[in-house]
Amino acid sequence: MTGMGSGGWGRRDAARSVDAFREMRQAEQARETRQGDQSRPPDRSADRSRLPPRHCWVLNPPSAPGRWPGLVVEWRTAGGHWEGRVVVVLGRGRDAAVLDVWMREEQLTPV
Repeated sequence: MTGMGSGGWGRRDAARSVDAFREMRQAEQARETRQGDQSRPPDRSADRSRLPPRHCWVLNPPSAPGRWPGLVVEWRTAGGHWEGRVVVVLGRGRDAAVLDVWMREEQLTPV
């Protein structure tokens, strides 16, 4: 039986999700290095739309400088680079605000 608030995700599931993200990113970077052309659009064969939501660190979201915990819920390509749609909770309690925003991949780091 899972504990209250666990959401059904255990540490093992979270680790597998992060590992899959890192492996995909490393494979993409290796392909780019072999191709030697950084100006090319992202490889669409790496289908990130199938990745499950995952926790990440978000660097400098709009109106909130700094590093914030977030959740990547979707990926897309825009202008030749990857962007992740992230949900970020800023603040606590009654002062909390929720951002739902597209951020460049460079501003997202797996937890």
